[in-house]
Amino acid sequence: MVKQCTFYFILFASLFASYCVHAQDVDKNKYWIGLGLGKSQFPSGMAAFGYELKNKPTLLTARYTFNGEIFSDNLPGIKVNELGLLYGLKTGKFNLSAGLSGVWGIERGAYIGSDPDPLIYGSRIYESTSYTTIGVPAEIRFITSTKDVGIGLTGFGNFNAKRSFVGLNLSLYLGKMK
Repeated sequence: MVKQCTFYFILFASLFASYCVHAQDVDKNKYWIGLGLGKSQFPSGMAAFGYELKNKPTLLTARYTFNGEIFSDNLPGIKVNELGLLYGLKTGKFNLSAGLSGVWGIERGAYIGSDPDPLIYGSRIYESTSYTTIGVPAEIRFITSTKDVGIGLTGFGNFNAKRSFVGLNLSLYLGKMK
């Protein structure tokens, strides 16, 4: 499922970029890459690429998010990954987007036992259960920038059948911002 999502994401992004190159003046379009850290139900990280069309208030965003337990006494730690493609509107310094994504991760299954290690205060061990599903991502980004560098705050979420999430990230942006 992850390979299929990646393939369709690359295919769609390639077709969209091809359209933009022929239909727009490329020198006037804006683009950026952003890296951020923040908090969802668990600590989270996000990498995103945005492309804004010339003289239009629309943008295309590709994003990867990771949310997961870092220091947990329960093994395995819960992990959620998302690879999404979002389409949205830009109004001033705010970007509002929604789209489709592939979501995959690890959940805890049935309880297996305990590890009484005194250095880590013991651990509870569970079966590891993997999942893959389709989700509906959405986000609101606030970006303030100079010509090439920006900083921003992203409120993000994903509604899906396995593990929906919402969160907030602080991000650094590089690219043709203005």
